[in-house]
Amino acid sequence: MGVVPGRSTWSLDISRMPTRRALTGVAHNIAHHAQSGLSYLHPHLFEACRDAGRRAAELELLQPVPYPNGLPPRKPLQLAVGALQDKFWEILEREQFSRDAVASVHLYLQFPAFGGDGSTCSVRATVVAADGVSYASTVE
Repeated sequence: MGVVPGRSTWSLDISRMPTRRALTGVAHNIAHHAQSGLSYLHPHLFEACRDAGRRAAELELLQPVPYPNGLPPRKPLQLAVGALQDKFWEILEREQFSRDAVASVHLYLQFPAFGGDGSTCSVRATVVAADGVSYASTVE
């Protein structure tokens, strides 16, 4: 950290440090995207959960080939999860973080208990920074 050159007032240069606000925002943005129809997870994730007798799924987004734990393989879901991983990298880059700044991205997606068509779910995203600090956001 240091003084930013060319500024008339003293300020700290924290552009390289993960901040709670910024990484919590990254967690919120990936949770929101995963919940939306733009992620293409729906209805594929719901159908895979239903077939496995579950109403929730978890996945570690930074695995080389991420896929929800314990769910039957489905090509459309695999493609959607791969696109979600790409979207996470895009969000991280937009917030000016390097890939090395993040150690883990865990998503927990849960569908309503009573019926439904799988178009709605709650998503909790937990981003763990390289220093081990966790940043989480839930989108209902």
